[in-house]
Amino acid sequence: MKEITVATLVYLCLTATVAWGQEAMEFYNRGLKSSLAYKKIEYFTMALELNPKLSAAYEKRGMVYYYKGKYNRAIQDFLKVTELKPFEPEAYRMLGLGYVKTGNFDEAIANLTRALELDPELASAYFQRAEAYRLQGMAAAAIRDSTKAIELGGSEQFIVRAYATRAKSYRDLGQSEAANADFKMASRIASEYYIDNSALVLLAEQSAESSRLERVGWIGIFGIIAVVFVVIFRLVLSAPKKDDGG
Repeated sequence: MKEITVATLVYLCLTATVAWGQEAMEFYNRGLKSSLAYKKIEYFTMALELNPKLSAAYEKRGMVYYYKGKYNRAIQDFLKVTELKPFEPEAYRMLGLGYVKTGNFDEAIANLTRALELDPELASAYFQRAEAYRLQGMAAAAIRDSTKAIELGGSEQFIVRAYATRAKSYRDLGQSEAANADFKMASRIASEYYIDNSALVLLAEQSAESSRLERVGWIGIFGIIAVVFVVIFRLVLSAPKKDDGG
């Protein structure tokens, strides 16, 4: 009789675990389908309450937190992802980005380095570590990583930012000629490819800052800013209307 009772309890526990797992995935899928950030967070949280080991839910919720500017919460979620998936380079990359945003550059560099140990071809991690090095005052290391990111290639947006980071690092070292050359290259790429307007605005700001050296030239700066407004105008005309507030 005792054996039957134990077996029954085990069966009930297993059944409940399976049911909770299925329900957790239902909430997770709802989070993926929702177009509202707050609903995504709500659904992913419900999924995690039912299945605390669902790493994908931590990852997705962490991304939402990151893009909402809630960097400390994003860090906590990506820390959990690295615990559950210790060999996932993207998790360490996002963790590094979160630390950059909170000004913890030592942790940012450590996690981006771990991402690159796991995936040496991860160009975005090189660029992002370069920015962390630059903000830490390590211009030579920033130039090295920016150069590697440019060599590996990837999206034009990342390449533009890599050139901009390298240019500012050259500027910090007093190498104005090299800084101007990189800003000009970044502006050329930005004008040739459709990249989001925030990257162009960043480039315009950085180019204006660099003009205090020898100059990108005010005409060049206004040209970059003009590209920004053209892209924004194009986005306003062509952006599809959303049915909801997401």
